Amino acid sequence: MSGDDSPRGLASLGAIAQRAILPGGRGLQEIVDALSVRLGRPVLVDDLELRPLAYSSQTGELDFVRTASILGRHAPETARDALFAHGIRTAPEAVRIPAHPEIPMSARVCIPIVRAGRRLGFLWLLEDPPVGPEDLRLARSAASEAATVLQSDADARLDRQRREQELIAKLLGPDAARAEEAAATLEAENYLPLRPLVVSVASAVSDDGLDRVRLRASAKHALAGEIAGRAVCIVGTSSPLRGAALAGVLRGEEGERVAVGEGDEVADVRDAARSYRRALAALRVASATDSPGVARWPEMRAARLLTALPETALDDVPAGLRQLLDGGHDQLVLTLETYLDHAGDVKSTSAALWLHRTSLYYRLRRIEELAGVDLSRGEDRLLCHIALRLARLNA
Repeated sequence: MSGDDSPRGLASLGAIAQRAILPGGRGLQEIVDALSVRLGRPVLVDDLELRPLAYSSQTGELDFVRTASILGRHAPETARDALFAHGIRTAPEAVRIPAHPEIPMSARVCIPIVRAGRRLGFLWLLEDPPVGPEDLRLARSAASEAATVLQSDADARLDRQRREQELIAKLLGPDAARAEEAAATLEAENYLPLRPLVVSVASAVSDDGLDRVRLRASAKHALAGEIAGRAVCIVGTSSPLRGAALAGVLRGEEGERVAVGEGDEVADVRDAARSYRRALAALRVASATDSPGVARWPEMRAARLLTALPETALDDVPAGLRQLLDGGHDQLVLTLETYLDHAGDVKSTSAALWLHRTSLYYRLRRIEELAGVDLSRGEDRLLCHIALRLARLNA
């Protein structure tokens, strides 16, 4: 359970939280240590992504999840799934979580750390022995004190996120001078140290989703923001915040599918705009299915050229072919696409469609009549193939 996500000039959230002492108050580590001594049991404080901010010394038998969280700086994925499934992200009061021997994870109690309606983290007590009413009262008091410390850090983090949003908008924007300025700032402040870099663009954006991305990354190892209503993330290619994993973090608990397009790798942050443009092209491909997925520019073939065409390109397709693609001819469209994907080979097309050759020839004649094309001509086959792919991209 876990934390570290701020820029140089500001220490990581975990480090700040452990050191920070408000006037007349105690730092987070002092709060945790004092509560642990009073209760005679281990105490932990995590951020919202279950990364440890402060933890007491261990008493009693070691808990695997607690140990893995501290050593790995975040909770194991199996533990995260189990804990979030108990509703701790929205629970107004303490949540008792039973043991999960299969992880293995011992029983524990989660006390939300909340201030002014804003959830800032979680305070944890291991239930060995069981946590009683007086223990809960003391833990709630400690959580309230911890909220004062974390609120100050959260405000500083918001200021940093606003600045990073401005930097990412400049870096990937059309103004070359502003992009160069942003790149120089990022280099000077030692952002994005892992090279090469890659830009990803997601089909949806939410403040919660972007916050989760920032919280899951180490300090300055990811730059996340919003451009034109889409989530944008720049990370090193070795980062786990890529592809399906990034989509999962952005999706969170809502369950809505998120399409992700990933650009090409670039060694210099000044070339991030190129990776961004290609990520947008990949996003069109990733979004063009009933189940949105992940598309990567290096794996795109003809789609690289197709995505460079405007969505209005279909308007220039001959009227008969447009009418064939517009609907009501699904069987013929499938036949045409299969025929073209098999390079016009009748035998393999018949096998793929489980269709007798006589029936296939009949469908191909119908396609030629409706679309006004001659499938024996290479140029017409190319036109049909491009139109099919564009129709799918624009669906």
